Amino acid sequence: MEAKTFMEIYEGYAKRPPLPTPRKEFMARIADLTKRSEFTVRMWCTGRQQPDALAQSVISKELGIPAETLFPKM
Repeated sequence: MEAKTFMEIYEGYAKRPPLPTPRKEFMARIADLTKRSEFTVRMWCTGRQQPDALAQSVISKELGIPAETLFPKM
């Protein structure tokens, strides 16, 4: 193992891409499954929009929870 300065070690960490959060991973997975953007999924997660029936069905199947439970009528 080559010897590095403290600053070189720090710079190595700074160059790594940030790790996704669990929320980000969840949104990315749902976006991929429904063929929608992560922005759209974020709107669903915050209750600003609701997915169409097909997307609700896909999400329901993936999560194993009825669509009526996941997306109650507003």
